[in-house]
Amino acid sequence: MRKGFKSILAAAGLATALSAGAGVSAQAETTLSLVYPFPDFLVYTKSCKELADKLNAAGAGVVKVDVKPFNSIGMFEQATAIQKGVVDMSCLPAAFYARSLPENEAISTSNSSPAEVRANGGMDIIDMLHQERVNMKYLGWVDSGVRFHIYLKDAPVFNDKGLPDFSDVKMRDNPIYGAFFRAMDAETHQMPVTDVYGAIQKGVVNASAWTSIGVKGLKWDEFLTHRLDPEFYQTDIGVIMNLDTWNGLSDEAKKIVADTVIAHEESSRAARMVEVDQEKSELEAAGMQVHSVPAAEDYLNLAIESAYGRMTERLTGDGTTLEHAEKLRGLYIK
Repeated sequence: MRKGFKSILAAAGLATALSAGAGVSAQAETTLSLVYPFPDFLVYTKSCKELADKLNAAGAGVVKVDVKPFNSIGMFEQATAIQKGVVDMSCLPAAFYARSLPENEAISTSNSSPAEVRANGGMDIIDMLHQERVNMKYLGWVDSGVRFHIYLKDAPVFNDKGLPDFSDVKMRDNPIYGAFFRAMDAETHQMPVTDVYGAIQKGVVNASAWTSIGVKGLKWDEFLTHRLDPEFYQTDIGVIMNLDTWNGLSDEAKKIVADTVIAHEESSRAARMVEVDQEKSELEAAGMQVHSVPAAEDYLNLAIESAYGRMTERLTGDGTTLEHAEKLRGLYIK
């Protein structure tokens, strides 16, 4: 009897151990791959990697982010890679895939903050559109608040309407502001950020827009010594994830990821605002010449209307309703 009882206990102990082992396996740490679009020295990449570090700290034992090297996937191919599940996450400007999701223009043209559009429901609409149309989860909007300037090699010329005359300007294009440049009859050339320095050096382009931070890091200020004011648009970097990956996460992992992204929205915005002031001062001290657009209000209106015009054209061309675009304009622009 005693031997039989011991055998039963041993068998029960083995079953418990196996069961515990299965539980550990079932709750194993989930690894998420992450890519990013810009070179490692730029602040937007540093911020993305900082977010990954925060996720790894908060998610220890539950969820882990594996950051892939720069150019593992090209900047303009990353959205498709996320959509198809080739990689799990990216910190990517919304304009880079606005052809597939035209309503993304609402983010770059916004003068609101992430906190404001979370509160008024605008970000919920953006997230819903990502899930329905491009198989992505839109987790948040980081590094916001940084606006754009046009930087030129030569002093700008203005037409009789008080707007820039770009007839002799060869402008580096980008999905964010291409429609705006073309509305001002600029000759545009689209290229990755890594090609721009050489293109300026060789005279392929003699002007480019960029944010209020980063021009010094890119060394474009060696050639582009004139800046147009006022600034326009806003950085539109979103944290996006493949929807199937998101749906496969545990509730605990989802909460960790969502909460960490929201916290980084706030901290990254505050950090970027400090850097904006610092870089503007440094550029002007180094000789950057600032030129104000005489018809500043018309200039800013044209920036917004050209973007929404492109959005409308893409949506109607695809036979998609304008309902969400109209709502988003009221929620993202104060």
